[in-house]
Amino acid sequence: MKFALTMLAVALSLGAGCGDKKKKTNDPGGGGGGVHNPSDPSTAPAQAKAEFAEVAKRYEAAKKNGSLSKGTCEDLSKAFEAVYKQYGAAMAVAKFNAGAVWEECGDVERAEKIYQDLVSEVPKYDLAYNNLGVIYWNRKQEGRALDFFKKAVDANATTRAPRNNLAAALRDKYANNPQQSDFEAAEKQLQTVLAVDSGNRLAYENLARLYYDRGRLKDKSYLLLADLVVTQAIRVLSDAKQESADIYNIKGLLFMEDDNQVEALRAFKRAVEIKKNHTDANMNIAMIAIRFRDYKSAEESIGIALKDGRQKKNVEAYLGLGVALRGQRKYGDAESAFKKALDVKSSDPRALYNLGILYHEHIGPETERKNDTGNFDKKPYEKAKDYFDKFVSQSSGKKELEKYAADAKNRIANINDYFKNIEEMKKLEAEAKKLEEQAKKAEEEEKNRLLKMEEDLRKQQGGGGDAAPPADKPADKPADKPADKPADKAAAKPSK
Repeated sequence: MKFALTMLAVALSLGAGCGDKKKKTNDPGGGGGGVHNPSDPSTAPAQAKAEFAEVAKRYEAAKKNGSLSKGTCEDLSKAFEAVYKQYGAAMAVAKFNAGAVWEECGDVERAEKIYQDLVSEVPKYDLAYNNLGVIYWNRKQEGRALDFFKKAVDANATTRAPRNNLAAALRDKYANNPQQSDFEAAEKQLQTVLAVDSGNRLAYENLARLYYDRGRLKDKSYLLLADLVVTQAIRVLSDAKQESADIYNIKGLLFMEDDNQVEALRAFKRAVEIKKNHTDANMNIAMIAIRFRDYKSAEESIGIALKDGRQKKNVEAYLGLGVALRGQRKYGDAESAFKKALDVKSSDPRALYNLGILYHEHIGPETERKNDTGNFDKKPYEKAKDYFDKFVSQSSGKKELEKYAADAKNRIANINDYFKNIEEMKKLEAEAKKLEEQAKKAEEEEKNRLLKMEEDLRKQQGGGGDAAPPADKPADKPADKPADKPADKAAAKPSK
């Protein structure tokens, strides 16, 4: 079964600053992490700056030593908040960092509460809106996330990371439901970023992806624009001694549009060289590996992709994993992967088709090979039929699945024919066995008849007075001739 290439849902700058959501700024004046504070922290007292810098220094030391325990995170967060409480809005960056510390430590709920408090107290603090948008995006609350990205851009016209995120969210919305207004809005946001920052990596990544999506969905000419953006991004970033895994991933997707799988694979591999756990590139490598029947590599790449939490809801990942495992004869694991795909998206019937293939072409024949009793086991093939039946039913009306539905119907017919052939074979085997037994019985009877005839013949030759005489009394001995008259016979006569 053909699987569509899995593509990154949205390329977000998860950032407190220019793209890194976990980055805390050490400079209350907006340097370092690039935080823009509308309240102008440069006007804050020198003491405020010193206290802020001291907490930031403690954070950096703890992170470097790998000692960001829950207790340490709480101490640092409270220390940043204390700076904010003492000096007010001019040190809003301190409260922002109080939330960012909790994100660093994995307590998103506490970070969310701090960000919410901050935007209610300092309504123009754009990066707090941005990080709230990221939090909601990761919870798959895309509509709410989009609202917060818009608020961040409205709060600060010169902001870049939130503007990139807004464009990325709009691009994702466009990819799911192509609307010209969403495309134009996303394009405008990205062009605005590049107008003031011609080397902005995230803007290049999002613009290239936006044009790629429009090219594959609506207008093929935009694939050329996407390629131009990719080429320019590689050149600009190279001059700045930077590389982008996303850009190489999109380059690979453009090669796939031209059915150039060799160059596409090279581009995807370059992406994972830059960023080993790049979700999109690993998924795309896996899909090409499956086409080349390199199932082991496919399994490894999908395993890396599934470490991304968002992939846990990606049906393509589990379908691909099932195919990769099935190709390695890991049938139990393959079945689990396909069933997981059904759990993730029950309305997608492709997993049913693949389960049917698993039982029809693999588990069924394997069961037959391992069956020592000689009795045919129909159960695997019955399960295959059941999965194919369900697939045909659920794929009705879905044009992209028509040929697979037709194939499933043919497979059901083939299995039924196979069952009939098995029954006919059983009948023929039973008849052949019966004939063999009859022939064997007839042969045995003939053998016994011949033995009896031989015995009877021997009896006839030795019985009825014709039995052999004793050795001392030979039969048919001629009688002795009469003896000559004795000499004294005459003398025996009476004398005269």
